[in-house]
This record gives sequence, structure tokens and C-alpha cells, in this order.
Amino acid sequence: MARSFEYEYDVFVSFCEEDTRTSFAGHLFAAFDRKRIRAFREEQGGPEFLKEIETSNIAVVVFSKNYATSHLCLDELVKIMECKRLFNQRVIPVFYDVSPSEVRKQKGHLAEALLNGPEDKVNSWKVALTNAANLAGLHLKPYRPEPEFIEEIVEVIWKRLKGESSTVQSRRQIDNSGASEDSPIIISQNDASSVQNAIAEWSRLFFFCGSVSLI
Repeated sequence: MARSFEYEYDVFVSFCEEDTRTSFAGHLFAAFDRKRIRAFREEQGGPEFLKEIETSNIAVVVFSKNYATSHLCLDELVKIMECKRLFNQRVIPVFYDVSPSEVRKQKGHLAEALLNGPEDKVNSWKVALTNAANLAGLHLKPYRPEPEFIEEIVEVIWKRLKGESSTVQSRRQIDNSGASEDSPIIISQNDASSVQNAIAEWSRLFFFCGSVSLI
């Protein structure tokens, strides 16, 4: 299903405040600002921030040890995966201090947290966790510097946004059939070769006819 509205944000970041707000997530938002990537912050939208997921181009999910202890985070994840299913939203899982396998199979802290969840939501949370962990993502390996990892995340998102912008611009150029007379005429390499061949043929015929008239 195609979206019928423009994106308000480039990125929505789902993260556990307890684990990463003043560390990893805080540095990630700062890196987005430096690159001029519009990232949604929860304080911008108040209690209705779940709606902001729909108006974000890309969703980044930062899985950490206590991510599943936050029912708010899990509700965000369900909404993100719903937007992926309905609108083909791009979702990038980031594994911070947890492995993809832990999230996929709900092991350790994740398993313990889900035990205390409401019955009507636990199943949808588990499905969202498994599906998100199966997506191509980025995993912070032990001993890798966090700043380097953050720059990789930002670069991946920047390239995706830039690539999409170029595609949209190209489509607009193709769809623009009402060009003015002052618009430049673009000739492809094949068209240019055809024109050159035609000129050469005209020159040969002109020279031949001129020679005949002189005889």
C-alpha cells in the first residue's frame, strides 16, 4: 500500500531510555543532527507519538538488554512492524549489548520481561520481536568503538535517504512533459550517433548531386 502523504521525519528511533538515552541513543541523535537528518524525539509529540512512526521514512529499533521491560518500546515495535507491512516502511534493527539470536528467540532479559506482560499483548510483542530480529541490521560487536558504530548507522541511513531522493528527482524529470521552449534538449548517445550519420549521408548526397550538375 502506497503512502498518500509526505514524510515529516527521516527517522524514528525506538530505544529503551533506561539503557541508552544518555549514552548510545543520545550520541546517535547528535550524529543525526550533524548530518541534518530529521529524527523524531519523543518530547516532540507527547502521548500521541505513535502516530509519528507513520510519518517517518525509516524506523531504527535499538534493541538493548532492557528493551522488552518497557511496554512502551514494545508497543512502538508492533506499530513499526505494522507500518512495514502496510506501507513497506524501512526498518533497521540495531543490536546493542544483545545479540540478534537473543531478540529472535526472546532469551535472557527479554524472556523475563515478557512473562510480566499483559496476555492480550504478549503474543503480538513476540511476533514483532522475532520478525524485527530477522531483518538485516547492525550489531555492535564486543570491543568495537561506539562512535565508529554510530557513524556506520548514520551512513547507512544517509545513503538510503540520498538514494531515494535521487530516484524521486529522476521520476519527476521523466514525468515533466510540459517543458518550456527554453528547456535544454537532452540527446542520448544513440541519438547523437544517428544525427551524425544522417549529416554524413546528407553531405555525401549533396556532394554527389553537385558533381553531376557540373558535368
